[in-house]
Amino acid sequence: MPDLEITDLHVEVEGKPILNGIDLVVKSGEVHAIMGPNGSGKSTLALTIMGHPRYKVRRGEITFDGRVLLPPTVTERARPGLFLALP
Repeated sequence: MPDLEITDLHVEVEGKPILNGIDLVVKSGEVHAIMGPNGSGKSTLALTIMGHPRYKVRRGEITFDGRVLLPPTVTERARPGLFLALP
């Protein structure tokens, strides 16, 4: 079972579609780098996974460790170990 799975994720910010059909599977022990030009949705993906209220999921599913993350709060997502840390 994947630790993090994103299926057909569509996200908009302030009415503007940013992510359109993202799929990602990350298994335990794997490292993934998400790269792309400015404005391609990298930060949007990270903030959506974390549950930032500005980012509206219009379609799709995010699961972490077998738990559906939509719509739990940031705190509920952090309890099992999913959080965003910046240096």
